[in-house]
Amino acid sequence: MSDRGPRRDLGPALGEPGAGAVRASVVVPPTLAGERLDKALAQLVDEMSRQLARKTIGMGAVYIGRRRVRAASRAVRAGDLLTATWHPKVTGSPDSFPLSEVYSDADTVIVNKPAGQLVAGTELGDVGSLQYAVSKRYGRDTRLMHRLDRPASGLLVAARSKAASAALTPQFREHTIRRCYLAIAAGAVDAARIELPLARDGRRMRIAGDGDPGAMTARTDVRPLATGEGWTLLLATLHTGRTHQIRLHLMGSGGPLFGDRMYGGPTAPRLALHATILGFRAGDGTWLEYRALPGADFWASAGLEPLEVELPSFEE
Repeated sequence: MSDRGPRRDLGPALGEPGAGAVRASVVVPPTLAGERLDKALAQLVDEMSRQLARKTIGMGAVYIGRRRVRAASRAVRAGDLLTATWHPKVTGSPDSFPLSEVYSDADTVIVNKPAGQLVAGTELGDVGSLQYAVSKRYGRDTRLMHRLDRPASGLLVAARSKAASAALTPQFREHTIRRCYLAIAAGAVDAARIELPLARDGRRMRIAGDGDPGAMTARTDVRPLATGEGWTLLLATLHTGRTHQIRLHLMGSGGPLFGDRMYGGPTAPRLALHATILGFRAGDGTWLEYRALPGADFWASAGLEPLEVELPSFEE
């Protein structure tokens, strides 16, 4: 970390620690200048042993200034602001997920995220997240351009170059990215254009009422692909990208997703939501389209064997 890097005396932009989590922010005194990061934390934070400091650093949950640091041997300087967040019950090894590449070139990477993996890091660290995995594989400047809920699976695009990021950013902003999902709803759901407005409710979302000042427009088109007793397999196409949009729109239409404990779905080992089609324009204007069918765990969430699915093509 050079002197030309980010200010080391300003803290990271973190939300409040989650339930049960502990956060400490300390300033390095002149007497500890040049000391290892793990030893400095152990000396400055009463609740933190050197072993806990090393674990917390290894999980990516320690910052010097505004930069996340993973090297316990990093030397600290006088005046450095050290910020560490940990949970006494989750300082073991984070879950590990294999990185499933669908396509990569010098500009973009398409990956297929498994259910259960975080897309980005939290205040408790980023090791085990998809962003951490793509950064390690393709370089630290590689950045995922959008997100999927942790319990969902499917396709995501990451930009490896400034040109790719510049080409993709307006497409996400203007909702011209093609994003289609397979979803298994509990009950019968008909083809529909769902335009229920959504609003934030703490860490959750909700369907907004009339006159709600926090209401955001949201549109999802749904089309049944198969039905059975107590379930409907749907193709859901996003026209906006609100948090939990498909989950709330289907819940509001009387068909919550299997495995969606947050929004009233039947209990299941995982959320029955999979990003199956991803289409966008490359920097030269070429339309690129990728698709991936879900694994057996997606179908098992509704007690089904894998079904034959014919996906539409949007190639232009």
